[in-house]
Amino acid sequence: MAQDWTPIYLAHRETYAAFLTATDAEARVDWHRWRGDYAGSREALTATDKAYTATQAAFNMIDLEGVGPVAEAETLLACIRFMHEQEAEPDGIWETFKAYRAAFVEAARKHLGSH
Repeated sequence: MAQDWTPIYLAHRETYAAFLTATDAEARVDWHRWRGDYAGSREALTATDKAYTATQAAFNMIDLEGVGPVAEAETLLACIRFMHEQEAEPDGIWETFKAYRAAFVEAARKHLGSH
């Protein structure tokens, strides 16, 4: 009897979508910070910490499993964490972010396709 991989597929899909949502939100914190949308550095730090915590929790689900798009997720996280260290918006950062995000999506699709 063949195993029904549907529940595993759906769980992985949910995990990957949650991670993408969290990374998008965390990157937006920098976008707002670079535009001066926060009242001050404390407000920006609070937003960063909140977003970081959500992204790290979403990544932990991917990292724990150790299969699928782990390396691509780590690269995307490294890009975002680099963004946090920059006082001003680096040239080309959004193109870089989008490329790493696309690489994660492609790897996630490939892994989902294996189910």
